[in-house]
Amino acid sequence: MYINKFYSFFILYFIFCFTKSQHIKDSLSYRNIDDVIITGQYSPQSLAKSIYQVEIISEQDIKNRAASTLADVLNYNLNFLVVPKQDTGDSQVSLFGLNGQYFKVMIDNIPLVSDNGMGNTIDLTKINLDNVEQIEIVRGSMGVDYGSNSLTGIINIITKKKIPEKWKISGYAQEESVGNEYDWKEKGRHIQSLEVSHNLSNKWFISAGINSNNFQGFFDNKEGKRYYENDGKRGYEWLPKQQWNANALISFKSKNFSAFYKVQFLDEIIKYYNPIVKYAPLYLGGLYTYSSTDRDYNTQRWLHHVFLKTRFFNQIDYNGDFSYQEQNRKYRDYIYDIGKREVFNFKNPYKSYAKTEAWYNRGTFSNFIKSKILDFQLGYEINLIEGFRAANSASIAGLNVSGFQEDVRKHLDNYDIFISSEIRTNVGLSLRPGFRSSFNSKFENQYSYSFAMKYELSKLSDIRAEFSSSNRTPNFDELYTYFVDTNHDIQGNSDLNPEKGYSTAIHWNQKIISNNDLKTSFNLSTIYIELKDKIELSTVSIVPLHYKYINIDKYSSWGIQGGNSFQYKNIDFSLGASVFGISRKLNDNINGIHVTVPNDKYLYNFQLNSNVNYTIQKWETTISIYYKYTGKESGYIYDSNSDSFYLGKQEDFNQLDASIRKYLFKNKIEITAGVRNIFDIKNVNTTAAQSGAHQGPISSINLFYGRSYFLKLGFNLDF
Repeated sequence: MYINKFYSFFILYFIFCFTKSQHIKDSLSYRNIDDVIITGQYSPQSLAKSIYQVEIISEQDIKNRAASTLADVLNYNLNFLVVPKQDTGDSQVSLFGLNGQYFKVMIDNIPLVSDNGMGNTIDLTKINLDNVEQIEIVRGSMGVDYGSNSLTGIINIITKKKIPEKWKISGYAQEESVGNEYDWKEKGRHIQSLEVSHNLSNKWFISAGINSNNFQGFFDNKEGKRYYENDGKRGYEWLPKQQWNANALISFKSKNFSAFYKVQFLDEIIKYYNPIVKYAPLYLGGLYTYSSTDRDYNTQRWLHHVFLKTRFFNQIDYNGDFSYQEQNRKYRDYIYDIGKREVFNFKNPYKSYAKTEAWYNRGTFSNFIKSKILDFQLGYEINLIEGFRAANSASIAGLNVSGFQEDVRKHLDNYDIFISSEIRTNVGLSLRPGFRSSFNSKFENQYSYSFAMKYELSKLSDIRAEFSSSNRTPNFDELYTYFVDTNHDIQGNSDLNPEKGYSTAIHWNQKIISNNDLKTSFNLSTIYIELKDKIELSTVSIVPLHYKYINIDKYSSWGIQGGNSFQYKNIDFSLGASVFGISRKLNDNINGIHVTVPNDKYLYNFQLNSNVNYTIQKWETTISIYYKYTGKESGYIYDSNSDSFYLGKQEDFNQLDASIRKYLFKNKIEITAGVRNIFDIKNVNTTAAQSGAHQGPISSINLFYGRSYFLKLGFNLDF
C-alpha cells in the first residue's frame, strides 16, 4: 500500500514538473546561487557541478531551529533516527536501518574520534553547531573517497573560517524547557555561547569560541536525587548532563598557499543517580540515614587539525589534513547522603574505562593536467589508532552484553592509497571511476571500487548514478571482548573478517524557474545497499552457554526517496518522502538448531518530511515549521521462550516543531522563540527492538521528552 501511494505521489510530481518545464526559460542566474560544497570534491565547487548527490543543511536552517547539537537537526531528515540511552545519557543514530558503525561523521573532512575508532558510532548530542557554516550529507557508500565504515553515507560538518568584517563578536543565551519541566536552577536546558573573530590582515584570520550546554535532566515519573523511598523512582528518566565546548582557529591564505590550525575541546559530565536506596549507617558509630551509590560519567575529547593547501610545479594542487585526536571516557563513584542532601566525605577520583588516541593524515594531489576535459586525483590516508578498555568497562558504561575481565590496550592501524579521475565531455556527460587499496595492521588487504556519472539533460536538469563498495572493520568490542564467569561466556573474536558491502544509486534533479518569481527544484532517488558477512553476537554453544561475535548475517536495503522545494517571493517550502525496505538473513544456532530467517521478503517503512519558512521582510522576521512522519516498522526478533524468531512491529509517530526568529537594530539583536515536539511524543510502542543478545524484545523506546518551549536571545556585533 505504501509503495503504491509513493509511486502515485511521484508520478503526479513528474507530470507537474515536466509540464511546467516546457514553458520556462533557461536561467544561468539560478545556477550561480548554488551552494559551494567540499565533500567528495577535488576542490570546493558549486553543488550543481558535483558528480555526487549532496544534501545541505545551511547555517540559516540551523538558526531557524535554534539547534545546538547535531542531534537537534538530523532527527528531521529522512531515514535518520536518533535514539537516546537513558542509562548513560548518550545517543545512538541509524541511517537506512544500520547503526552508526556504517556511516562516518566528519568535521572539515576529518573523521571524528569515537570509542571504536574514527568517524563511527558518534554520539550526535556531543557535537556542537555554534561555529558551523553548513552540514553536507552524502547517502550511499563513499568507500573510495573516505575509506572503510562509510557504507550508508557521510556527514561532513563544515566550520567557519572567514568573516567579511574586520571584527565580529557574537553570542547568545538560550532557555528551554524539558517537556513541561523548567526553572532557573534545577530544571530545563540552559545554553550560553560566545564567539570572537578577527581579520588580522587580508591574509591572517583568528577566531575563538566557547559554549555551555546544561541539560538538567528529565524527571517524568522519577523523583530526583533527593528521593529516599526504595521503590525505583529515585533519579531521572533522562540523565542530567553538562557540556562545555571550546574552539579556536588561526588561518593564513595567499595566492598559492593556505593553511589553518584548529583545536576543539569537549568536556561533558553525565550524572547517574542510582534508584537503589539504602537505609544504614554511613560510618561506624554514625546515625542511620538514607544513602545511595551514585556515579558521574566524564567524556573529554580533543581535536587538533592542521590543514595545508599548496601548489607544486606551479600546477599540481596538494590538500593535506593532519590531525591528532583523543577521547577519554571516565567515571567516578561516590556515596550521596540523601538525608543531609550532600556527598558523603568526597567523590572518588575519575578512572578511565575507555580511551581512544588517533593520529590521522589524509592528502590528495590533483590538477595534474591543464585540461577542462580530464583530471585525476591521487590520495593517501594514514590512520593510527590505539584503543583502551578497562576491566569490566562494559558494565561501567551501562551495557549488558559484553565486558573485559582485564585491561586491554590494542593498536589498529590503517594505510590507504586511492585514485580517481574525472572525465568531462562537451555533451554534458561527466564520469568518475575510483579505486582504493587499504592495508591494515590486523586484517587482510581490503579494496574498494566506485563509479559515478552525471549527465546534464539541460541547464536545469541532470541525472546522477553511483556505484561504490565499502567495508566495515570490526570494532574494539567485537574483537577483544572477554567476559567469562559462572553466569556468562561472552567473547570477542580476533579472527573476524571485515564486513563487505556496496551501494548503487540513481538521482534525477530538475529545477524550474517561472516568470513570476517561482523557483522549484525536484529530485528523485533510488538507492540499493547490500552488506555481507555482517557481524553479530551469536550463540555458538548451548552446554555450556557460550556467545561469540561471528560473521553470519546478510543485510540489504533498497527504496525510493524524493523531494520538492518551492521558493516564491518570501516563502520557502519543501516536501520529501521515502519508502525503504530492509531484508535480513539471520543464521544462528539456537539450542543446537540452525534457525534461518528468510531474506526474500523486504519489510518497508514510509517516511515523510516537510518544512515551511515564511519571511516578513518589513519586520525582519522568519516563521518556520518542521514536520516529519515516521511510519510503522517491522523486524525479526528472537524469542528465547520458544527458541524462534517472530515478526515484531513498531508504531508510527509524528514530529512537529515551530519557531519564529526576528532581528532588531539592523541585525545586531536576534530573538528566536518556538516549540519542539508539538505532538508531545515521549515513548513509541514497539515489539521490534531487542534488549540485548538473544534477550527478547522490549515494549517501548524513549525517543523524546515531550513538548518543550525555548527562547533564544543573540547578538551580532561587527566593525
